[in-house]
Amino acid sequence: MRPDCTSLPKPVASILLAALAWSLSSCASSLDMSHEQIAAPGPEWGIVIGSVLVRQEQKGSGADTAVRDQSTMFEVEVVQVQPGDPNGESPYAARYHVDATAGLDRPFLARLRPGRYLIKNFYRTGMAGTGGDLNLVFESQSGRVVYIGQLLVEVPPQLTHGKDYRFSVHDTHDITLSQLTPHHRDLTQQATTVPMQIREEDSH
Repeated sequence: MRPDCTSLPKPVASILLAALAWSLSSCASSLDMSHEQIAAPGPEWGIVIGSVLVRQEQKGSGADTAVRDQSTMFEVEVVQVQPGDPNGESPYAARYHVDATAGLDRPFLARLRPGRYLIKNFYRTGMAGTGGDLNLVFESQSGRVVYIGQLLVEVPPQLTHGKDYRFSVHDTHDITLSQLTPHHRDLTQQATTVPMQIREEDSH
């Protein structure tokens, strides 16, 4: 049950909401299952393939910048949504995350129950108050393997919540599928492209 914050002082309400968000995120599973042996999906499952690239702008350039860039980790939150829970706020909603190193394309392969999934937001790992909302949706389709695209997030050197970041979706299936093919050839050969989409404001 979510805490009723309407009658609580703002500092207490903020602490409770932060604790709730942390407890929900701590229950999330990794979206990437590419290290596991995964069979072709039956009617109770779908396979989703994609990638995440966080590109962090730097004030400097050169080797030192590359080292700093690759030491920065980001996390993308994903949740399964239902018609009665369009934002995935139920404590029973299936939750996932993708961890990505800045500057490196992070492919993922996930076996998911059929349905609609929301890519909610991103943030710098271990740093509260950073990142922002993404509000992208994709489908896991019964018995099918789908490629949903590359999520590219571009962030400034000093990232604060909700400011100065950009995101877009790109079709890089040749690169992503080639990275996963050595261990999942049967699945990647079945993949069809069904790109993730920005959710319309009036749909939630």
